[in-house]
Amino acid sequence: MVIFRTLLYTLFISLFAVSAQAQVKKDTIPAAVKRPSTTSFKSPSAKDTTSPKAKSAKDSATLKAGPLANKIEDSIYLSNGGIRLGLDISRFTLLYFQPYRKDVTVQADVRLGQKIYGAIETGWNSTSHSTDTTYSYKGSGIYSTIGIDYDFMKKKETTEQNMLYAGIRYGFARNTYEVSHFIMTNDYWHTTIEGNYPKTTITAHWIELVFGLRVEAAKNLFLGWGIREKIMLHSSAEDSHPPIVIPGYGSGTKRSQFDMTYTVSYMIPLYKVKVHVPRDGKK
Repeated sequence: MVIFRTLLYTLFISLFAVSAQAQVKKDTIPAAVKRPSTTSFKSPSAKDTTSPKAKSAKDSATLKAGPLANKIEDSIYLSNGGIRLGLDISRFTLLYFQPYRKDVTVQADVRLGQKIYGAIETGWNSTSHSTDTTYSYKGSGIYSTIGIDYDFMKKKETTEQNMLYAGIRYGFARNTYEVSHFIMTNDYWHTTIEGNYPKTTITAHWIELVFGLRVEAAKNLFLGWGIREKIMLHSSAEDSHPPIVIPGYGSGTKRSQFDMTYTVSYMIPLYKVKVHVPRDGKK
Protein backbone atom coordinates (compact mmCIF):
# COMPACT_ATOMS: atom_id res chain seq x y z
CA MET A 1 0.00 0.00 0.00
CA VAL A 2 2.83 2.38 0.84
CA ILE A 3 4.45 1.77 -2.55
CA PHE A 4 1.12 2.31 -4.34
CA ARG A 5 0.49 5.64 -2.57
CA THR A 6 4.05 6.76 -3.34
CA LEU A 7 3.58 6.06 -7.06
CA LEU A 8 0.25 7.86 -7.04
CA TYR A 9 1.72 10.96 -5.36
CA THR A 10 4.63 10.96 -7.81
CA LEU A 11 2.26 10.81 -10.81
CA PHE A 12 0.13 13.64 -9.42
CA ILE A 13 3.16 15.90 -8.80
CA SER A 14 4.51 15.18 -12.29
CA LEU A 15 1.22 16.13 -13.95
CA PHE A 16 1.01 19.31 -11.88
CA ALA A 17 4.54 20.29 -12.86
CA VAL A 18 3.91 19.73 -16.57
CA SER A 19 0.74 21.81 -16.39
CA ALA A 20 2.51 24.66 -14.60
CA GLN A 21 5.36 24.63 -17.10
CA ALA A 22 2.96 24.82 -20.04
CA GLN A 23 1.17 27.75 -18.38
CA VAL A 24 4.42 29.61 -17.89
CA LYS A 25 5.39 29.12 -21.54
CA LYS A 26 2.02 30.40 -22.66
CA ASP A 27 2.28 33.54 -20.54
CA THR A 28 5.82 34.34 -21.70
CA ILE A 29 4.81 34.51 -25.41
CA PRO A 30 5.10 38.16 -26.56
CA ALA A 31 1.86 39.97 -27.13
CA ALA A 32 2.80 40.74 -30.72
CA VAL A 33 3.17 37.02 -31.36
CA LYS A 34 0.04 35.97 -29.48
CA ARG A 35 -2.26 38.43 -31.20
CA PRO A 36 -0.89 39.28 -34.60
CA SER A 37 -2.59 42.22 -36.22
CA THR A 38 -4.50 41.27 -39.33
CA THR A 39 -5.92 44.71 -39.96
CA SER A 40 -4.74 46.30 -43.16
CA PHE A 41 -5.17 49.89 -44.14
CA LYS A 42 -5.63 51.29 -47.58
CA SER A 43 -4.70 54.70 -48.72
CA PRO A 44 -7.68 56.90 -49.44
CA SER A 45 -6.42 57.21 -52.96
CA ALA A 46 -6.17 53.46 -53.45
CA LYS A 47 -8.82 51.94 -55.68
CA ASP A 48 -10.49 48.57 -55.40
CA THR A 49 -9.50 46.76 -58.55
CA THR A 50 -11.71 43.73 -57.86
CA SER A 51 -14.05 43.17 -60.78
CA PRO A 52 -17.83 42.96 -60.15
CA LYS A 53 -17.79 39.37 -61.42
CA ALA A 54 -15.08 38.34 -58.96
CA LYS A 55 -16.86 40.14 -56.14
CA SER A 56 -20.12 38.30 -56.95
CA ALA A 57 -18.29 34.97 -56.90
CA LYS A 58 -16.72 35.87 -53.57
CA ASP A 59 -20.08 36.80 -52.06
CA SER A 60 -21.55 33.50 -53.30
CA ALA A 61 -18.71 31.55 -51.71
CA THR A 62 -19.28 33.42 -48.45
CA LEU A 63 -22.96 32.50 -48.50
CA LYS A 64 -22.19 28.83 -49.10
CA ALA A 65 -19.84 28.78 -46.16
CA GLY A 66 -22.46 30.29 -43.89
CA PRO A 67 -25.15 28.56 -41.74
CA LEU A 68 -27.45 28.13 -44.76
CA ALA A 69 -24.94 26.02 -46.65
CA ASN A 70 -26.84 22.69 -46.10
CA LYS A 71 -30.36 24.05 -46.51
CA ILE A 72 -32.25 22.76 -49.54
CA GLU A 73 -35.62 24.15 -50.42
CA ASP A 74 -38.55 21.78 -49.97
CA SER A 75 -40.25 20.06 -52.89
CA ILE A 76 -43.77 21.13 -53.82
CA TYR A 77 -45.85 19.47 -56.52
CA LEU A 78 -49.50 19.16 -57.54
CA SER A 79 -51.43 15.90 -57.10
CA ASN A 80 -54.90 14.85 -58.22
CA GLY A 81 -57.83 15.48 -55.95
CA GLY A 82 -61.48 14.61 -56.42
CA ILE A 83 -64.35 12.39 -55.35
CA ARG A 84 -63.79 8.64 -54.94
CA LEU A 85 -66.96 6.52 -55.11
CA GLY A 86 -66.95 2.89 -54.03
CA LEU A 87 -69.03 -0.17 -53.29
CA ASP A 88 -68.41 -2.42 -50.29
CA ILE A 89 -68.56 -5.90 -51.85
CA SER A 90 -67.95 -7.61 -48.48
CA ARG A 91 -71.62 -6.95 -47.63
CA PHE A 92 -72.62 -9.48 -50.29
CA THR A 93 -70.49 -12.19 -48.69
CA LEU A 94 -72.56 -11.84 -45.50
CA LEU A 95 -75.37 -13.65 -47.31
CA TYR A 96 -73.30 -16.82 -47.06
CA PHE A 97 -72.89 -16.56 -43.28
CA GLN A 98 -76.18 -14.80 -42.46
CA PRO A 99 -78.63 -15.61 -45.28
CA TYR A 100 -81.48 -13.84 -43.50
CA ARG A 101 -80.00 -10.34 -44.06
CA LYS A 102 -79.29 -8.20 -47.12
CA ASP A 103 -76.99 -5.19 -47.08
CA VAL A 104 -75.93 -2.59 -49.63
CA THR A 105 -73.19 -0.07 -48.75
CA VAL A 106 -71.84 2.82 -50.82
CA GLN A 107 -68.75 4.78 -49.79
CA ALA A 108 -67.27 8.10 -50.88
CA ASP A 109 -64.29 10.16 -49.87
CA VAL A 110 -62.84 13.47 -50.96
CA ARG A 111 -59.31 14.78 -50.57
CA LEU A 112 -59.28 17.88 -48.37
CA GLY A 113 -55.51 18.37 -48.14
CA GLN A 114 -52.17 16.68 -48.43
CA LYS A 115 -52.96 13.98 -45.83
CA ILE A 116 -56.59 14.57 -44.83
CA TYR A 117 -59.62 12.99 -46.48
CA GLY A 118 -63.28 13.51 -45.70
CA ALA A 119 -65.25 10.23 -45.74
CA ILE A 120 -68.93 9.42 -45.92
CA GLU A 121 -70.83 6.13 -46.15
CA THR A 122 -74.48 5.24 -46.53
CA GLY A 123 -76.34 1.97 -46.81
CA TRP A 124 -79.50 -0.06 -46.46
CA ASN A 125 -80.35 -3.26 -44.65
CA SER A 126 -83.22 -5.71 -44.81
CA THR A 127 -83.56 -8.57 -42.35
CA SER A 128 -86.12 -11.37 -42.51
CA HIS A 129 -85.69 -14.21 -40.08
CA SER A 130 -88.00 -17.01 -39.05
CA THR A 131 -87.68 -20.28 -37.16
CA ASP A 132 -90.28 -22.75 -38.36
CA THR A 133 -93.58 -21.54 -36.94
CA THR A 134 -92.32 -20.32 -33.58
CA TYR A 135 -90.70 -17.04 -34.53
CA SER A 136 -90.98 -14.51 -37.36
CA TYR A 137 -89.01 -11.27 -37.57
CA LYS A 138 -88.86 -8.54 -40.22
CA GLY A 139 -86.87 -5.33 -40.23
CA SER A 140 -85.34 -2.77 -42.54
CA GLY A 141 -83.56 0.54 -42.25
CA ILE A 142 -80.90 2.92 -43.46
CA TYR A 143 -77.75 4.36 -42.00
CA SER A 144 -75.00 6.91 -42.69
CA THR A 145 -71.55 7.61 -41.30
CA ILE A 146 -69.33 10.65 -41.66
CA GLY A 147 -65.74 11.22 -40.60
CA ILE A 148 -62.16 11.87 -41.60
CA ASP A 149 -59.14 9.75 -42.62
CA TYR A 150 -55.43 10.48 -42.28
CA ASP A 151 -53.01 9.03 -44.83
CA PHE A 152 -49.75 7.71 -43.32
CA MET A 153 -48.20 6.48 -46.57
CA LYS A 154 -45.11 8.27 -47.86
CA LYS A 155 -45.48 8.74 -51.60
CA LYS A 156 -42.61 7.69 -53.88
CA GLU A 157 -44.01 9.30 -57.03
CA THR A 158 -45.94 12.51 -57.62
CA THR A 159 -48.77 10.56 -59.27
CA GLU A 160 -49.13 7.93 -56.51
CA GLN A 161 -52.57 7.73 -54.90
CA ASN A 162 -52.18 4.68 -52.64
CA MET A 163 -53.25 5.11 -49.02
CA LEU A 164 -52.47 3.57 -45.64
CA TYR A 165 -54.93 5.34 -43.41
CA ALA A 166 -56.60 5.55 -40.04
CA GLY A 167 -59.74 7.47 -39.23
CA ILE A 168 -62.81 8.00 -37.12
CA ARG A 169 -66.51 8.00 -38.02
CA TYR A 170 -69.81 8.99 -36.46
CA GLY A 171 -72.66 6.68 -37.39
CA PHE A 172 -76.42 7.10 -37.29
CA ALA A 173 -79.11 4.52 -38.14
CA ARG A 174 -82.88 4.46 -38.32
CA ASN A 175 -84.50 1.03 -38.29
CA THR A 176 -88.04 -0.30 -38.28
CA TYR A 177 -88.76 -3.88 -37.20
CA GLU A 178 -91.48 -6.13 -35.86
CA VAL A 179 -92.02 -9.64 -34.57
CA SER A 180 -95.28 -10.79 -36.11
CA HIS A 181 -95.54 -13.75 -33.77
CA PHE A 182 -93.47 -15.81 -31.38
CA ILE A 183 -94.11 -18.93 -29.34
CA MET A 184 -92.20 -19.63 -26.13
CA THR A 185 -92.45 -22.94 -24.32
CA ASN A 186 -91.44 -23.89 -20.81
CA ASP A 187 -90.66 -27.57 -20.49
CA TYR A 188 -90.57 -27.46 -16.70
CA TRP A 189 -94.02 -25.93 -16.26
CA HIS A 190 -95.33 -27.36 -19.52
CA THR A 191 -96.67 -23.98 -20.55
CA THR A 192 -96.69 -22.13 -23.87
CA ILE A 193 -96.67 -18.36 -24.35
CA GLU A 194 -97.69 -16.82 -27.64
CA GLY A 195 -97.37 -13.17 -28.58
CA ASN A 196 -96.00 -10.55 -30.91
CA TYR A 197 -94.02 -7.34 -30.86
CA PRO A 198 -95.57 -4.47 -32.81
CA LYS A 199 -93.79 -2.50 -35.49
CA THR A 200 -91.30 -0.21 -33.84
CA THR A 201 -88.91 2.43 -35.16
CA ILE A 202 -85.64 3.01 -33.33
CA THR A 203 -82.55 5.16 -33.80
CA ALA A 204 -78.95 4.37 -32.93
CA HIS A 205 -75.71 6.36 -32.67
CA TRP A 206 -72.16 5.02 -32.57
CA ILE A 207 -68.54 5.82 -33.38
CA GLU A 208 -66.12 3.81 -35.51
CA LEU A 209 -62.34 3.54 -35.33
CA VAL A 210 -61.04 2.70 -38.80
CA PHE A 211 -57.76 1.38 -40.22
CA GLY A 212 -57.26 0.36 -43.82
CA LEU A 213 -55.39 0.32 -47.11
CA ARG A 214 -56.30 1.48 -50.62
CA VAL A 215 -54.25 0.53 -53.68
CA GLU A 216 -54.62 1.92 -57.20
CA ALA A 217 -54.98 -1.25 -59.28
CA ALA A 218 -55.56 0.66 -62.53
CA LYS A 219 -55.73 4.35 -63.39
CA ASN A 220 -58.21 5.88 -60.89
CA LEU A 221 -59.51 2.38 -59.98
CA PHE A 222 -58.88 1.35 -56.37
CA LEU A 223 -59.14 -1.82 -54.32
CA GLY A 224 -59.12 -1.56 -50.56
CA TRP A 225 -59.78 -3.29 -47.28
CA GLY A 226 -60.48 -1.96 -43.82
CA ILE A 227 -61.07 -3.06 -40.24
CA ARG A 228 -63.39 -1.24 -37.86
CA GLU A 229 -64.23 -1.23 -34.21
CA LYS A 230 -67.73 0.13 -33.65
CA ILE A 231 -68.76 1.40 -30.23
CA MET A 232 -72.43 2.04 -29.48
CA LEU A 233 -73.21 5.43 -27.95
CA HIS A 234 -76.99 5.15 -27.70
CA SER A 235 -79.82 2.96 -28.98
CA SER A 236 -83.50 3.65 -28.38
CA ALA A 237 -84.39 -0.06 -28.68
CA GLU A 238 -85.82 -1.77 -25.62
CA ASP A 239 -83.57 -4.34 -23.98
CA SER A 240 -86.42 -6.86 -23.94
CA HIS A 241 -86.91 -6.76 -27.72
CA PRO A 242 -83.76 -5.47 -29.46
CA PRO A 243 -83.48 -5.66 -33.27
CA ILE A 244 -81.52 -8.55 -34.75
CA VAL A 245 -79.53 -6.15 -36.96
CA ILE A 246 -78.96 -2.41 -36.70
CA PRO A 247 -78.15 -1.15 -40.22
CA GLY A 248 -74.49 -0.21 -40.57
CA TYR A 249 -73.68 -1.33 -37.04
CA GLY A 250 -74.47 -5.02 -36.68
CA SER A 251 -76.02 -6.99 -33.84
CA GLY A 252 -78.58 -5.07 -31.84
CA THR A 253 -77.57 -6.85 -28.62
CA LYS A 254 -73.88 -5.85 -28.55
CA ARG A 255 -72.35 -2.66 -27.19
CA SER A 256 -69.31 -2.99 -29.47
CA GLN A 257 -68.88 -4.64 -32.83
CA PHE A 258 -65.86 -5.62 -34.96
CA ASP A 259 -66.25 -5.41 -38.72
CA MET A 260 -64.23 -5.81 -41.93
CA THR A 261 -64.82 -4.24 -45.34
CA TYR A 262 -63.53 -4.75 -48.87
CA THR A 263 -64.26 -2.04 -51.40
CA VAL A 264 -63.92 -1.34 -55.10
CA SER A 265 -63.89 2.37 -55.90
CA TYR A 266 -63.23 4.83 -58.69
CA MET A 267 -61.87 8.35 -58.32
CA ILE A 268 -63.17 11.23 -60.43
CA PRO A 269 -60.33 13.80 -60.65
CA LEU A 270 -61.76 17.30 -60.23
CA TYR A 271 -58.96 19.52 -58.94
CA LYS A 272 -55.33 19.65 -57.88
CA VAL A 273 -53.92 19.53 -54.35
CA LYS A 274 -50.59 21.13 -53.45
CA VAL A 275 -48.33 18.50 -51.84
CA HIS A 276 -45.37 19.56 -49.73
CA VAL A 277 -42.55 17.01 -49.29
CA PRO A 278 -39.46 17.98 -47.22
CA ARG A 279 -36.27 16.85 -48.90
CA ASP A 280 -33.30 15.33 -47.15
CA GLY A 281 -30.97 18.00 -45.76
CA LYS A 282 -27.90 16.15 -47.09
CA LYS A 283 -26.43 17.07 -50.46
